[in-house]
Amino acid sequence: MGQPSISLCMIVRNEEEVLPKCLGSVKRIVDEIIIVDTGSTDDTVAIAKSFGAKVIEMPWENSFSVARNRGLDEATGDWILWLDADEEIDVTEADQLKELLTRDVIREQHIEGIQFYFCSYLEGGGEEHHCLQRMVRNRPEYRFEGRVHEQILPNMLKANPGMQIGQVDIHIYHVGNLVKNIVRQDKIRRNQSLLLQSLEEYPEYRQYHYYLGIELFRLNELERALEQFNTALANPEGFLPVVLSSAYKYKLAILEAMGRYDDMVRCSMESIERFPDFTDLHHLRAVGWQGLGQTGKAIHSMRQALSLGPAPEGYPSVTGFGTYLTCRDLGILYVSVGNVKDSDLYLTLSSLMGGDTRITFEEPSNHNDNAPSLSHVGH
Repeated sequence: MGQPSISLCMIVRNEEEVLPKCLGSVKRIVDEIIIVDTGSTDDTVAIAKSFGAKVIEMPWENSFSVARNRGLDEATGDWILWLDADEEIDVTEADQLKELLTRDVIREQHIEGIQFYFCSYLEGGGEEHHCLQRMVRNRPEYRFEGRVHEQILPNMLKANPGMQIGQVDIHIYHVGNLVKNIVRQDKIRRNQSLLLQSLEEYPEYRQYHYYLGIELFRLNELERALEQFNTALANPEGFLPVVLSSAYKYKLAILEAMGRYDDMVRCSMESIERFPDFTDLHHLRAVGWQGLGQTGKAIHSMRQALSLGPAPEGYPSVTGFGTYLTCRDLGILYVSVGNVKDSDLYLTLSSLMGGDTRITFEEPSNHNDNAPSLSHVGH
């Protein structure tokens, strides 16, 4: 049996800055490229054609699913890979993809979709990692739904309840969460409009509250963002673990930004009951305790995070929580209580793990006038 063919399907609009890297990362492993362009006014279409892409130009219909499914309808490959223009596959790992798709386990375990390791770059040099599906067998019944944050898994399960999603050890890197790219594409305004429209159409779909909360947090509309996450978490039935754990993490970040450290600690306790092995929650609980001036409890929570190590696959975890960032923040905490020996130990460990051990002090705040800041990336 020969290797399976792969169709790359994408939707784009004014992506000339990032599209070459995206297509360059996959050109050796895909058999065809199908680009649905929804109204580019720059060189996006010309760039896509230079990579041999079939370009379908269609008007924007206020639905990512409609655009994605238009591309899927044209795909002829055995498998369909979809990417956004601000994503790229690790070129040192990509070549193994087709071989992985020929393995017996794919057939024996009824694998119909493939997840990749996803790494999102964050402001300040941080990274958040989790797993996301980016491939599906080419079947006409497998189609996306939802105007924004579109999903294909629900229709896959409806059509084939016994199917499974596999995981490959290949990374996809995402730069779209960097502020310059969000601003460039005006993503917040666009997504907020589509989410409000979606909630009017499907008010019972609480996951839209989660996504709307993210957009409001990006706008620094903290009260409104908190309301959306509270609504989402009030009845999270049907949420995938990655979404539910992410919702708790966002809520903790919002409460920290609001200075509501009592609520932050309470929320961290609730979230840890659900996800006791999610390292980031323990680290953030320590941040809450430190905000309350409870340094001993903060140290205890931070040590728990360190003992857990990096979060298991499947959680939306910040790179460094459970390792060098946690060691660094433990060092900062020990500085605040005058424990030079342990401070030196953990700052040294952080440095050996590749972390930045420089300590910066912020202006004093009401909750603890002399405490150094425990900065943590990855909202």
